[in-house]
Amino acid sequence: MKHIRTITELFTVLTFIVITITAAAATSRGISITSPQGKELYLYKDYHALVVGVSNYEKWPKLPNAVRDAREVSAALRGLGFTVSEVLNPTSQELKKAVNDLTYRLGREKNRAILLYFAGHGETETLADGTKLGYIIPKDCPLIKDDPQGFINHALSMKDIEAYSLRIRSKHLLVLFDSCFSGSLFSLSRAIPEDISEKSAFPVRQFITAGNENETVPDRSMFKRCLLVGLQGDADLTGDGYITGSELGMYLADKVVQYTSRAQHPQYGKINIPELSRGDFIIKLASSGAAVEKPAAAQGKTTLSVTSNVSGATVVVDNRTIRTPVTDLELSPGEYWIRVEKDGYDAYQKRIRLKEGRSLSVTAYLDRAQPQTGSLSVDTVPDNARVRILNITPKYTSGMELTPGRYHLEVSAPGYETTKEWIDLAAGEDKYVDIRLTERWKTVAEQVKVIDKTLTNSIGMKFALIQPGTFTMGSPWNEPERNSDETPHRVTLTRGFHMGATEVTVGQWRLFIKDTGYRTEAETGGGAYVWTGSQWEKQSGAYWDYPGFRQTGDHPVTCVSWNDVKKFIAWLNRKERTERYRLPTEAEWEYACRAGTTTPFSTGGCISTDQANYNGNYPMPGCSKGRYRQETVRVGSFSPNPWGLYDMHGNVWEWCRDWYGDYPTGSVTDPTGPSSGTFCVLRGGSWLGGAGSLRAAGRSRDHPDSRYYNNGFRVARDL
Repeated sequence: MKHIRTITELFTVLTFIVITITAAAATSRGISITSPQGKELYLYKDYHALVVGVSNYEKWPKLPNAVRDAREVSAALRGLGFTVSEVLNPTSQELKKAVNDLTYRLGREKNRAILLYFAGHGETETLADGTKLGYIIPKDCPLIKDDPQGFINHALSMKDIEAYSLRIRSKHLLVLFDSCFSGSLFSLSRAIPEDISEKSAFPVRQFITAGNENETVPDRSMFKRCLLVGLQGDADLTGDGYITGSELGMYLADKVVQYTSRAQHPQYGKINIPELSRGDFIIKLASSGAAVEKPAAAQGKTTLSVTSNVSGATVVVDNRTIRTPVTDLELSPGEYWIRVEKDGYDAYQKRIRLKEGRSLSVTAYLDRAQPQTGSLSVDTVPDNARVRILNITPKYTSGMELTPGRYHLEVSAPGYETTKEWIDLAAGEDKYVDIRLTERWKTVAEQVKVIDKTLTNSIGMKFALIQPGTFTMGSPWNEPERNSDETPHRVTLTRGFHMGATEVTVGQWRLFIKDTGYRTEAETGGGAYVWTGSQWEKQSGAYWDYPGFRQTGDHPVTCVSWNDVKKFIAWLNRKERTERYRLPTEAEWEYACRAGTTTPFSTGGCISTDQANYNGNYPMPGCSKGRYRQETVRVGSFSPNPWGLYDMHGNVWEWCRDWYGDYPTGSVTDPTGPSSGTFCVLRGGSWLGGAGSLRAAGRSRDHPDSRYYNNGFRVARDL
C-alpha cells in the first residue's frame, strides 16, 4: 500500500485542529488588538486548542508522522500563548466526544475563537448522485470496503463537520485539513487580506486544505511545515502584528505550491453561508502594534514618533538607539527597520516606509516574554534516594532549571527497587514528581518466593498472593502501540490480595450454572458477538458453552458479560461463606500483570506466540510474527509471569471491577476508578487481536451487558 494520502483514495487529513485558544496574558476583558488607525479593538474572551492526531490504527496502515505532527503543532501553538489539549490516537467515541465538547461546552461562548486540527487517515465515499463525501478516521474505524456500515458508524464525515460548525456559537472558527479536500463544504473565495477593524466584528467559518481533489498529500507533510513557519510570523502578510485566516490561506497557497514544485495547491475560503463569511479569524502574535500616518506638523519635514505601552522601552531605528517615547524624530524619507524592546518582554519589530513631508506614528504593544525554561523537583521516599536524569549531562539538583522537553528519571536507594520513568516539562512549568521506591523484599525476586503461599478454594480455583507496593501505571509516551488513555502515573497499593492464577474456566462456570440455573445475557438476549472476518455480528446460539470454536472444561469461559460475572462472584461468595471474592480493580490487574517489570510485557519488549495466545500475524514493531490459533487455549498453557500468574497477556480479555475513565495525572493510592460510568474496563488482550493489545498498559472497555467470544475474566480475593 502506498504511504501517501489522497482525497479520492486515502483522504488523509493532517489537520483537524480543535483549538480554543486561551491567551495567558489576556486581561479580564479578554484579548484586544490595535487597528492600523490606532483604535483598540476587542477580539475575543479567549482562545483554546484541541489537537487531534492518530497514528496507531487497528485496521488501517499506521501513520508514524500523524501524532508527531500533532505534537509539533501543539508546541507551536503553546509558543504563541495558546492553551492546548491533545487527543492522541482516539477511538470513534473519543473523537466524537472531543468534538461534542468543543461544540456544546467551549463553543457556547460567543466571544471565543475556535481552531480545528486533525492528523490521521481520511477516506472519500462516492454517493449515488456522483458527489463525493470525505471522512476523517479514528483509530478503531473499519475499512469501508470490509464493513461499510461499521465505517459510517465510526468515521466523522465532512457533513458532520459542517453541522458542528453551525452549532458552534463562538464568533470565529478556523478548520485546517492537511489533505486534498473532496466535496463542496465551503466556497473558495480568494479575498485579499483587508483591514481587521471590521473583520474582527463579524462571524466567520473558515477552512484551509492542503490541495485540490486529485492531488497527493505525502505522509511527511510540507503543509504542516509551512504552517509552523507561518505561525511564527511569516504569514503576517500586512506586517500589522496579526495573522488572519485569509492571510494564512494565501501564505500557505503560495509557500506549499513553491516547496512542492507545484505538486500541491492549497485551497482556502469560507463556508458558503453569507451570515458566516463576513469576518476573519485573527491570531495575535506575541507583540503587536499600530502605525498611523498623517501630514507632518512642519511643512517639508519627515518625522517618526514611537510610543509603547511599557515605560522605559528602547527604540532602535536601524542602528540608532533611543528611549521611548520618540517624538517627531526627523529622518530622511525611505525604508527603516524599527525595533521596540525591553528586558522581560517580547520585542516588537517592523519595517516602515517614511514618505516625504509625512509624519508616521507607531504605537508598539509589548507582551511579557514567556518563560523559556521550567523547573523540576523530585520528592522521594526514602528521602536519601539518588535522583539522576539519564538523558542529559548535568547532575540533578532539586528545582533545577531545564529547557522544555522529555526527561528520563532514575531514582535508586540501597535496599530499594530502582525506578525509571519519563516526564514531560513545559516552559514556565514548575513540575513536582513524587516517587516512592519499593523495598527490596517487595520486589520481583522476593515475590517469586512468596508465590508458594497459594490458595485453592472449594471449586479448585487457585490464587497467588500479591504483596502491596508502588508502580507506574500506564505507558511511557514512546512505547510502541500505546494509546492516549494510558497516561503514566504512580500508583500505591497499600493492601495485598490474592489474584486468580488463571482465568475462570468453562468447568468452573459450569458448576455455577448447575448450582443456580442461571441463564447468561447471551442466552436470554439473542446470542453473543463473533467476528465474521469483516465485522462483529451477534450470532443466535453463541454462548458460554458454544462460543463457535473447540473448548474443554479447562479452557477460559467466554461470551460472558460484566453483569454475568457479578452473578458468578455473588454465588462464589455464598458458596465459600465469605465476602472476599470480587473482580480485580484495574490498578490491581496491571500491577499483577507487570509483576515488577516496566516493559510492555512481563516478558520484555516482545512477546511470542510461544508465550501467549494472540494473532501472531500482528507482532509488536520490530518483533517476529508467530502462530494464529483462531481460538482459546487451555488456561496455564504457557509459562507464568514472575508472580505466578498465567495468561495475563492474551487468550481472553478480562473484565475488571472499574468503570472506564481518564487516568489521574498525579500519584494515587488504592484507586478504584470512577464511581459510575457507561463502560466497564477490560484488560489483557485476546487470541483474536495483535500483540499491541496484550501490553500490560493496554486498555479496552465495553458495556456491562456486552458479551463477546473473546472476553472472559479472572477473580481476585481480599486477604
